[in-house]
Amino acid sequence: MGRMMSRKGMSFSRLRAPRRPYSCGALTIVLVLGLTTLLLFGLENKHVKFLSHMSGIYTQDNGYRTLNRTKMEYPVTDVPSLIQAIRRTTEKISGGQPHELTEVERANWKRKNPCQSRTELEPFYTRRKFVTHVKRNPKWDAVLREYEILHRTCLQKIDWNATKYFLERNDSSGCKFAVAGGPGWAGLGNKVLPTLAVLLYAVLTQRVLLVPVSSRLPDIMCEPFEGSSWAVDPDRLFTPSENHEDVWRPFSEFESLVDTTIAQGYFDQTRNGTPKKLYGIRPASWCQPVPRFFCNMEQEILQTEVPWLYFTSCILFMPKLFAIPAFRSVLKDLFPDRMATTHMIRSVMYPSDPVWTRVKNVEAMYLRHADRRLGVQMRYRDLDAQFQELHNTVNSRVLQCAWNHGILPVVNTTTPRPKSPSSATTIFVTSLFPDLRDYLSEVYHRNPPATSAVGIYQLSHGAVQKFGLEEDIQALAEVMCLSFSDELFVTPLSTFGSMAQAYGALTPYFLEYRNNSSLPPCERGQTIDPCHQDPEMAYICPHDRDFHGKVITEVVRTIRACPVIDTPHGVQLVTIDRPSFPDDETTSSF
Repeated sequence: MGRMMSRKGMSFSRLRAPRRPYSCGALTIVLVLGLTTLLLFGLENKHVKFLSHMSGIYTQDNGYRTLNRTKMEYPVTDVPSLIQAIRRTTEKISGGQPHELTEVERANWKRKNPCQSRTELEPFYTRRKFVTHVKRNPKWDAVLREYEILHRTCLQKIDWNATKYFLERNDSSGCKFAVAGGPGWAGLGNKVLPTLAVLLYAVLTQRVLLVPVSSRLPDIMCEPFEGSSWAVDPDRLFTPSENHEDVWRPFSEFESLVDTTIAQGYFDQTRNGTPKKLYGIRPASWCQPVPRFFCNMEQEILQTEVPWLYFTSCILFMPKLFAIPAFRSVLKDLFPDRMATTHMIRSVMYPSDPVWTRVKNVEAMYLRHADRRLGVQMRYRDLDAQFQELHNTVNSRVLQCAWNHGILPVVNTTTPRPKSPSSATTIFVTSLFPDLRDYLSEVYHRNPPATSAVGIYQLSHGAVQKFGLEEDIQALAEVMCLSFSDELFVTPLSTFGSMAQAYGALTPYFLEYRNNSSLPPCERGQTIDPCHQDPEMAYICPHDRDFHGKVITEVVRTIRACPVIDTPHGVQLVTIDRPSFPDDETTSSF
């Protein structure tokens, strides 16, 4: 083998031409090539600016794109610079005249879009006795106010008809859009939580968030953006389906565009002034964006080349937005406590008046006078089959978990109950079955505790999950009532429970559903933030050498694997109330 290598080396040496002085012609060629390279590099840098969110620019190295330390004209690394980026986008679109509301316009909009919960919701959280109140995030509020101006300016620019604008393949306004759609079978939590993730992405990239009315979110939630509307008509050509792939292209086609443009020297300058190759794409393959959506290079080209995105999502993917290197700095400043879902859901997802009226009635009739509240969300994923197998075991685990952690008073068969108990405890149950309510009622009514009166309440139990406007109204009302609890027990893998967890800023207890008598009855979660279920755990970014193939939780230490009891394969943001997880991130090249 050594001889063969030696002969190859010798052969190569013999074929190498001897050095000769450069001729004038050669020098001319070198000079022309050098000037051409400089010109192309200057043109490329026009397109390398990534929505003003990058703190450096990309350079080419062996087929990869990597960051260097060159500063950009408008880097977005914190909240003030994000606000400025949104403001610059608004001014560019409006020609320097953004749509500011007059007092008359504001009053008319509020009259057409009433929302009692906008002013009445927060006191329901401040009066809890066993939960530290999470105050409003002033940075997020400031960003949201600026984003509202962009939102209504864009919709005014396209005459408030997003469907017509899209179907005409119009791109004259300069606005970009993000539609938070989803599968028709999605439940409430599978619609609300992904929409929050799309909203955060839209804010970071200055896109206009739209929500199809077919999702029913515009019916059960208040309009979130003052003077504007997020509702869009679900025209059959607007909403993606298998029959309209000519309208919305799959993300795989966009990935091919990325690969081609990189191979050809990033951007083909002859395309200036020509129609976009991809007017609208779907970043999600099944319920969440595909892995390459979370890469710097893909995000850069999305921003410059694709005006419309349709997210057919049914899974919260917000934690992975914090993993995108280009977004991490500004998100760290925007949400230093990492309670992004809580701050956003409380400031954007206000229950509409029909929902809120129902919530207040339940509060007044059953919950108001309790000193302590326990919320229990129980879901049997296989409905009656799993219920018949596990309900006795899970019922006893609810009680044992509450006793082990001092949440409910222990029943005492020997001590008589005083005539006036010193406190009142309320258990609010949400379930498709009445079994747990009946079980707890029997325990506490047979042997009333000496120290506290215990009341158990459940609003509905339909046995099967139904879909429709009334079902969504009732579900949201029950989520809100759960979120007012001091302690929360939830079912693993349930986005319904995750919604209550996020609204209430509660670190939940996960009930043990595995049928093994040696397992503890429950386990406390590690964070307030809900779990991103079933993500790709590594960066799949072939054009970002510094991250490609690395495990996200090893690069970003504030993102952790979800508890196995909840989601065996998932990640979540770890909020600052858990000191065992450091705030600093691991060292990387970003």
